[in-house]
Amino acid sequence: MGITCRLNHFAPRSIGPTLLLGLSTMLLLSARRSSADGLNDSGPWTRDLCSYKWEAIDQHNKVKYTLKLCESSPDTTCGVGVAVCAVNLTTQKGQSVGEVSLQKLSDTVWDFNTTSQCNGSTTNVQSSISFQCGKTMGTPEFVTVSQCVHYFEWRSYAACKNQKFKPAKEVPCYVFDTDGHKHDLTPLIKMTTGYLVEDADNSVDLYINICRSLGRYPNVQPDRDNVV
Repeated sequence: MGITCRLNHFAPRSIGPTLLLGLSTMLLLSARRSSADGLNDSGPWTRDLCSYKWEAIDQHNKVKYTLKLCESSPDTTCGVGVAVCAVNLTTQKGQSVGEVSLQKLSDTVWDFNTTSQCNGSTTNVQSSISFQCGKTMGTPEFVTVSQCVHYFEWRSYAACKNQKFKPAKEVPCYVFDTDGHKHDLTPLIKMTTGYLVEDADNSVDLYINICRSLGRYPNVQPDRDNVV
């Protein structure tokens, strides 16, 4: 099952003020904002990511992961203290594959260990998230499981060495369809402009964006709180 989005382009009008609005969308069904602002022992570049609970899917093995990166983040479905929760979608049984208290952040690799020993091995069950620089907040993507280590990749502006792509505001931008497939909607985000909306009122230009505050326009100061 797929999702089809159609966006029409309209030529900008030359008259009237420009009204800048951000779109707080229904596309954010899979993430919840945390009410706490504090971090655990992680670096400041992770602050934006710690505000939400994240999800990833192993479609082949029918396993859904929920991720709690920091103490301040919303809890996973496995309960308090679990950083990475793996739920078998067939049996609906959950298992911790990473604990918040057993985390290690090294450069752009974030590891979460457990005290559960891997069957047939001397190592413990754990998760490892590899971050790369990206233009948006991004979303964690499941890669593989090898020797009881659950690997994820994540492209995000939070991992960039500078703040070149950091917006005034951005929220998680993905959805799951009824078949359990994850759809990344970040390609719809406008980095520097917005989508001009067709309007019968010729005196106003209405712009919107998806999941992110609008970029700067000539002689216009965008509202930095226009995405919630």
